[in-house]
Amino acid sequence: MQRRKTVSTKESGLKSSPNSGQSTAVPSATVVRHLCGTSPFDKYWVNWDCCGLFCAGLTYGLHIYGCYAVTQVLLPPWMSTTVDGVRSLSFWGKFHSVFFTLVAFLAVASHFFAMTTDPGAVPPDAEPLTDTSGLDISKNGSKDSTEPLLNPKPRPPKRICRRCKSYKPDRAHHCSICKRCILKMDHHCPWVNNCVGIGNHKFFLLFIFYTCCSCLYAVSLVVARFVECIGHIEKHEPCLDEPTHLLSLIGLIVESMLFGMFTCCMVIDQWDVVSTNVTHIDRLKGETFMEDVEGRAGIHEVFGAGVGKGKKSGFRPDWLSPFVKVCFPEHMENDIMGFCRPCCGKAKEEPFYASGVVEVV
Repeated sequence: MQRRKTVSTKESGLKSSPNSGQSTAVPSATVVRHLCGTSPFDKYWVNWDCCGLFCAGLTYGLHIYGCYAVTQVLLPPWMSTTVDGVRSLSFWGKFHSVFFTLVAFLAVASHFFAMTTDPGAVPPDAEPLTDTSGLDISKNGSKDSTEPLLNPKPRPPKRICRRCKSYKPDRAHHCSICKRCILKMDHHCPWVNNCVGIGNHKFFLLFIFYTCCSCLYAVSLVVARFVECIGHIEKHEPCLDEPTHLLSLIGLIVESMLFGMFTCCMVIDQWDVVSTNVTHIDRLKGETFMEDVEGRAGIHEVFGAGVGKGKKSGFRPDWLSPFVKVCFPEHMENDIMGFCRPCCGKAKEEPFYASGVVEVV
């Protein structure tokens, strides 16, 4: 879907020069704004890569299959009671059904937000940060108003990406699939159909964490049921409602073992990335842009900085929720991102340049 929209920062296409009195044309540009996409002007972030969309659909299908195999095949003949010919799940049967479904739901929700959240694409109006190291700072860390302050150093020259032609901060890397420079990019994951960067790293971690938990949960239930069924063989009591249900449980075991080991290794690997605050791409290039003395900078960048009056924040329950977005205090957001946006206010919602006319088609 395309939408025509004209945004102008001037009332007309001409402006008068205060010195010469002559009218000059205001710079203008025409761009296409889609409902979903990865360009700076698209409304919602969605990558239309065919391989990524297939992997995302397969991920949802596997989680749905896991819920079906556990709640409809494994638990009913195991944890249920029959009264007047009507079978119903026992307390533990209902508990395992609800809890397993909840874990799978959290994994799917985390995947959805990891796929549809901007991973940290650098906006077109991004500018290098002003170097304030030349300012006179008092011992307590505040600016001394009694002494004259030195002028801040000018912004360093812009490092332009040769592919997307936008400013490229130190920790940004260009993704050929998203076609954008992604801040603190770790890798492009086809399973979430998106890059893993500073904007969605939390959701990616929650996705692999909850997926690993659901796989281990399913394997534990199947193993416990198998051990119990060994005693039923001598009594010639069936362990399943239908013989064909054995195929469903075999599929559940294969799925849980395969993706359980994969996500478990990913959790360990990603935790090393978070604790060291060095992404895989930076590690391959031998680049380290931020020293993490206390080992908390990476955690705060992934899960968001705690809100407190100068107090260090530890573990927070919202770290485990995919419905809580990552946010940073305003005074440190630019330092974390590595760039500033001269266009303030409305520009944060629509990244148009402050001087000029932009026609969105």
